[in-house]
Amino acid sequence: MSELLIKPGVSFGSYPQRDEDTADELESAVRSWVRKHRSRLNGRRLSQSYIVRRVDRYDLELKACSEEVFDNRILDLRSRLARQGLKESLMIEAFAVIREAAMRTLGMRHFNVQLYGGWLMINGLLAEMQTGEGKTLTAALPACTAALAGIPVHVITANDYLAERDCEIMLPLYERLGLTARAVIDGMDPGECQQAYQAAIVHTTNKQVAFDYLRDRIEMGEDTGDLRLQYRQIYKQQKPGASGSALLLRGLCFAIIDEADSVLIDEANTPLIITKTLANEESAETYSDALYLASTLKAERHYKINDAKRFVELTTAGEDALEDQILRLPKVWRNKRKRETLVKQALAATHFYLRDREYVVNEDKVQIIDQSTGRLMPDRAWEQGLHQMIETKEGCLISEQREPQARISYQRFFSRYLKLGGTSGTLREVSTELQSVYGLSVREVPTNQPSKRIIMSERIFDGENDKKRALILRVREMHRLGRPILIGTRSVEESEQVSEWLAIEDIKHHVLNAKQDRNEAEIVENAGQYGAVTVATNMAGRGTDIKLGPGVGALGGLHVISLSLNDSFRVDRQLYGRCARQGDPGSAEAILSLEDPMLVNHFSSAARRLLKSLCGGDRPVPAAVARLILRQPQKRYESSQRRIRKALMKQDKQLRRTLAFSGRFE
Repeated sequence: MSELLIKPGVSFGSYPQRDEDTADELESAVRSWVRKHRSRLNGRRLSQSYIVRRVDRYDLELKACSEEVFDNRILDLRSRLARQGLKESLMIEAFAVIREAAMRTLGMRHFNVQLYGGWLMINGLLAEMQTGEGKTLTAALPACTAALAGIPVHVITANDYLAERDCEIMLPLYERLGLTARAVIDGMDPGECQQAYQAAIVHTTNKQVAFDYLRDRIEMGEDTGDLRLQYRQIYKQQKPGASGSALLLRGLCFAIIDEADSVLIDEANTPLIITKTLANEESAETYSDALYLASTLKAERHYKINDAKRFVELTTAGEDALEDQILRLPKVWRNKRKRETLVKQALAATHFYLRDREYVVNEDKVQIIDQSTGRLMPDRAWEQGLHQMIETKEGCLISEQREPQARISYQRFFSRYLKLGGTSGTLREVSTELQSVYGLSVREVPTNQPSKRIIMSERIFDGENDKKRALILRVREMHRLGRPILIGTRSVEESEQVSEWLAIEDIKHHVLNAKQDRNEAEIVENAGQYGAVTVATNMAGRGTDIKLGPGVGALGGLHVISLSLNDSFRVDRQLYGRCARQGDPGSAEAILSLEDPMLVNHFSSAARRLLKSLCGGDRPVPAAVARLILRQPQKRYESSQRRIRKALMKQDKQLRRTLAFSGRFE
C-alpha cells in the first residue's frame, strides 16, 4: 500500500525521496533488463485500447451529472485516492473525471491518444508524442490524478515562460478539481518560493527544482536521518522570529517531465553546482596579460588545438616563448604552472568560446547560451576563472569568482524521485540510455490524425555562397506561394548572418535567438501566418505551438529549412516537427554546405575534396551520398556525449562514496 501513497507521511518520512542506488554497473544492467522485460509483459495493460475502453465506461454517467453532483463525485474520488493511493481502478476513474472536468472548464476533451500518453506517464513510463499533439493537456491527467491522492507533483518543463504559461492554462481545470497550483520560476524570493512549493501541483523548470533541492540539502547539513531532520525543523520553528520549515520542497515524490530527452539527456552533461561568491584571486590586469601573451603565440608552432575535446596543449616552443617574456611581467608570471594554466585558459577563451555562439554580451555582462536550447542562462558562469577571462576578452566588468558549495548531476537528481514519468517528441534514439540510467521505458503514442509532413531530401552544396543562393531561391519560391517559412540555424551568429542575407534581398522577416528570448512566444506564435519568414536558432521557441494562419493550410502549410547539420538527429527531428502539427500539412528540408563545422571536423581534407568533386555551383551532392555522410558525424558526436555522461555518472559515484565516508551529504 505504501508504494501507492508516495507522499510525506509515516512510510516515506517528512521529505520523501528515493535512496541512493549503490549497485555496480553489472547490477544496474541486470536491473535495467528486468525492468524492460517486465514492462513488455505488461504490454496489454499498457496499451491504448486498455485505458480508452475502461475510461469510456464512465463517459455517459459523468456527462449526465449536474455541477453539484459532479462536485460530490470529485470529493468522493479524492477521499478514496487519499486513503488507497494510486490503485489502477481509481486511476482509471480519475482519468474519466479529469477528462469531463477539462471539457467543462477548458472546452477541451482529451483525445484517446492523450488518455494513452497520460496512462503511460502515471505508470512511470515516457510517452513519445509528436510535436503539437497536446502534451500540456495530456500531462494534466497524471498530474491531477496524483495530486488528488495527496501526492506532491512537479510538472517540469524547459523554461520559465512555459512553466508559467502551462500553469495558467491548466489552472481552471485544477481549481475545478479542488487542487492548488503554482509556478516556481527564477527570481522568486525564498519565502514566496517555499509557499509556492506547498501547492498540490507545481509547474517549474528542471534547473529551478534541482537548484532548490540543492539549497535544501545545504539546509539539511549532515542530518541524514529522517527523525533527526524532523527534530531539527521543529527546533528551528521554535526559535524566536522563525516561521515554519526552512526547507523549500516537500520532497521528491512524483515528477512529470516535458521535453524529457532535452532534460534527462542533453542537459545531463554537466553537473549543477551551487556556489558562493569570492573575491577574484587574479586582477583584471592578470587576465589582460594572459590574453596578450596568448595572442603572441602561433598555432601549431607554440600550441596545438583539439577542437573535438576543446583542449589546448602548449608545445615546448610555446613554453619557451612564455619563459622569454616573464621578465617584463609582474611576479605572478614567474610561477611556471600558473603561467601556463592562465595562457591555456586565454587560448581556450579565444578559440572555443565565441561571442553569439557560446555566449552573448547583454548590458555589459557575459551571459551563457544553452547549446541544447539556444536560450540564455543568465544565472550560470564558467568555472576556474574562465568566465572572468571571457569578460576581459569582451571588455566587460570582471565579476567575482564562485566557489562550489553543493553539486549534483541530473542523473542523480531525477533518480531520487519516487515516481517519474514524462513525454517528448524525440525519445526513441535515446531510449536505451533512458532505460539504463533512469529505469524509464519509452512507448510511442500514435498521432491523433495521420501526419501530412513531407521531408525533402537533404541538399549539400560545395560552399557557403552556393548554400546561400539555394536558400534565397527556396525562400522566394515559398514566399511567392504565401507559405510561411521557418529557417533553423545553429547559433546566434549564424541567425544574424542569415538575417543579413534576407535583408539584402529585401525579404521581410523576424529573428528569434537568445537575444530576443523575452519575445520568444510572440515571434513563434506568428511564424505560421501567411507569408511569414522567421529565422531562429534551432530550439528557440520549443514548446510553443506554431498555429497556421487562415488559408495557409491550403497553400501547403509551414515550410522548415535547416541550415546547419545539428549535433544529433534528434535535433533535426525536433526542428522538422515544428511543421505539419495536428494533421496540418507542412514540409521540411536541409540546405547545407561542405563547409559546415560538423562535416569539416569529421571528414579529412582528402574526403572533402572527393565530395566536392561530386558537386558544384547549383548542383548539390547526390542525395544517396548526402544521407550517408550526414549521419556519420552525428553518430560520432552522440557517442562522445554518451561517454561524457557516463564519465560524469562515474565521477558522481566516486564523489558520493568520498563524501559518505566523511559523513557529508553532497
